[in-house]
Amino acid sequence: MRRPLVVPALAAILLAGCGEKHEPPAPRVTAVTGTVNLGRPGAPDAGTTAGHRPTATATTVRSSLVFSGQVSPPSSRVTLRPARGPAAPVAVGADGGFRARARKLKRGTNRFVLEARAAGLAPWTTDIAITRE
Repeated sequence: MRRPLVVPALAAILLAGCGEKHEPPAPRVTAVTGTVNLGRPGAPDAGTTAGHRPTATATTVRSSLVFSGQVSPPSSRVTLRPARGPAAPVAVGADGGFRARARKLKRGTNRFVLEARAAGLAPWTTDIAITRE
């Protein structure tokens, strides 16, 4: 009695797939992410942060301040906008690193919004408060 060759061939195909680890698909990126290298104070409203973005802070005696950060994806367009005035573009490196310069700082607290945008993704923003002494 002859066995059909189909059964051993089918068994070989099924066994070949055994032991493979199927990795879950990479999470879909839905928003730009970023960090900025300035100090971060405690929550201004005793821990209730609903409706508030984190504020990065710095102090200087000069009329300008340079700070750095990182965005992902690196193709993001980054801007720094003073509370009153137009946004200034910030150059972003191939690795997503950037250096921004806050200019024309007046004595006291100067507020800015740092924003990163990329096509098809939700923007990343953070408030920045720079105090000039």
